[in-house]
Amino acid sequence: MDKKYFFFDIDGTLCYGLSRTVPACTQACLAQLRAAGHFVSIATGRLQKDALAIAQRIGISTLVADGGNSVTLNGRLLSMESLPVPACVRFIHQLEQKGIPWAAVIHNELEQIAPDGRYRRAIDRDYFGIVEDPAFDYTAQPVFYKLMVACSPQRESSIDFGTLPHVRYTPDRLMIEPTSKADGIKKMMDELDAPYSDVVVFGDGMNDIQMFGDQWFSIAMGNACPELKALADYVTDRCDRDGIWNACKRFGWI
Repeated sequence: MDKKYFFFDIDGTLCYGLSRTVPACTQACLAQLRAAGHFVSIATGRLQKDALAIAQRIGISTLVADGGNSVTLNGRLLSMESLPVPACVRFIHQLEQKGIPWAAVIHNELEQIAPDGRYRRAIDRDYFGIVEDPAFDYTAQPVFYKLMVACSPQRESSIDFGTLPHVRYTPDRLMIEPTSKADGIKKMMDELDAPYSDVVVFGDGMNDIQMFGDQWFSIAMGNACPELKALADYVTDRCDRDGIWNACKRFGWI
């Protein structure tokens, strides 16, 4: 058997949407992959601490998180990089000038800091806690892991993002977060001294596009966005219709 190195997105791939519910069939598939000697990891845009908690529930302790900016091997955080700080500072300054509410994630915690109550009032709900700190000086921060921007799709068109990557998950908010999962996967494979050609990735969303390249095998879920399906080597069934199990059976990995 040729050993494969599997990297699974979480939301919409392993789990139903944002529910964190992993189908029993998918959990059984992951167990069989590990039993067959394959390497099983996560590749997610979620914050490292959040992603690790989800992964460990299903027996996974290795992950590429923060959209490729953090790498965790066997439960040990090897690296966690910030978004480019000068670009973040310029971006927040622009939001301040435009009166657009924002919050920043500067710790590896499910906590975001806002300078006032505008951000809390502008969004519907959030699984990150919100700390309002009028003394928060965004110009003095050494790292930014994510930036949250409360704005509609219509107002988004007025914002200059520069080179900062951004993804919209809800109608009332978008995130500035890394979308370079492929870079994180390569870091992991280099750490393992394993060939990129043995990688298999599963994904569903726009933030998975960068990891769907020609350096390895890419599988899109049946519920994936059309843009990702167009890049996939194979399109399987939906995540809630045994998509991961069916693909792994088809290719003889389990």
